Amino acid sequence: MDDLKTIDLPDVTCGGQAADPQACACEAPRKRGRPRAFDPDAVLETVLEMFWMRGFANTSLDDISAATGVSRPSLAATFGDKEALYLKAMERYRNGISTKLDTVLQCTGRDGSLRDIINRYFDVMISSYTGETEASETEECLGCAFMCTALNEAPRHESIMSVLQGTIEEFDARFERFFTKAQELGHIGSNQDPKVMSQMITSLTSSLAVRARAGASREDLQKIVDATTSFLFP
Repeated sequence: MDDLKTIDLPDVTCGGQAADPQACACEAPRKRGRPRAFDPDAVLETVLEMFWMRGFANTSLDDISAATGVSRPSLAATFGDKEALYLKAMERYRNGISTKLDTVLQCTGRDGSLRDIINRYFDVMISSYTGETEASETEECLGCAFMCTALNEAPRHESIMSVLQGTIEEFDARFERFFTKAQELGHIGSNQDPKVMSQMITSLTSSLAVRARAGASREDLQKIVDATTSFLFP
């Protein structure tokens, strides 16, 4: 009987897997992660409406998941926890308002009277507070999405307190720059303090937001604005 001969067989591979795992140095191709099945911007729009209407404390992650159709793990992976999701939604709201203000709140000497400019500013804010803008589809007077919801939560959430303070400071600084420029152009007297005037306007803005939240109509808010601007900028 002939001696059996040892025959060297080539490694058998299939999809990068060898018959002898040690014999194949190739790695199986890695599976790519599943693509995101939702639009983050659309989710934030829905979340913004929910927080705006219900407030932070009364809006749960389960509520958000049900309204958006996005699972809680997916929400957490994309936005973070509920507090982070709230802040991202409010940042979206503030950015939208800020973009509009960049357009109307200009003092170059070619934009009408100072009163005209300030009235255009308040028109933007009142439209937002009364649900007449793209940022709100509720058609209800809900006030400022951020100010009217953050005030309750700021004492209990350091991050919300920080953003609230920063928002107020940002508005004060924006108007102080505006009134400083107006003073340089001769729209207000040298005896008037741009910083104090800025605080007056931002205080009126906050008051309008609260009144709108309490149910004041656009007409009610507009009367307050007209009386105030006619007094400040005759």
